[in-house]
Amino acid sequence: MSFLKRFEVWLLILLSLGASIWVFTTDSDPGLGEQEPIATDAAPEAGLNIHRCTLERDYGNARLDIELRYRNTSPRPLILLPPDVKLLTADGKEVPPFTLPVEKPAQIAAQTAQDVRLRYWLDKSHLQGSLTLEIRGEKAEVKSASPVDLDKLENGKPKTWTGPMFENQTNGI
Repeated sequence: MSFLKRFEVWLLILLSLGASIWVFTTDSDPGLGEQEPIATDAAPEAGLNIHRCTLERDYGNARLDIELRYRNTSPRPLILLPPDVKLLTADGKEVPPFTLPVEKPAQIAAQTAQDVRLRYWLDKSHLQGSLTLEIRGEKAEVKSASPVDLDKLENGKPKTWTGPMFENQTNGI
């Protein structure tokens, strides 16, 4: 084994080992996974706060991304999927979530508050009335009752608005 006597081979082995250890010990999702323990003596804060919503047209449909902060006061973790989490239209119909097979659903540990992103797949009919997000009984308005014409949106160009309302914040929608 004359190749193990070379300095370069040992250097490459050590660098590979160090890179492997670094990859396996770092957090894979640093932006959205930060958790904050719930303080019991603080003033009660709203459990559901919507930070930002993004609507991106995909020909005859649209994808809605909702970035929010939720305070899980339950003693069990919350997996952000139905039936605990629902996006409801004005007439009470549930909008299906948009999930990719390779993504794990967002989860909030027990007794913590965390920022998460939810995705939904919308039809034209979903954009004709209001949309309300419901998480374990807490509700927040995502879109107002004013209708949105999906054909006026440019395909593939996301429109973003902050806060829970939609009207007059989406630059021409």
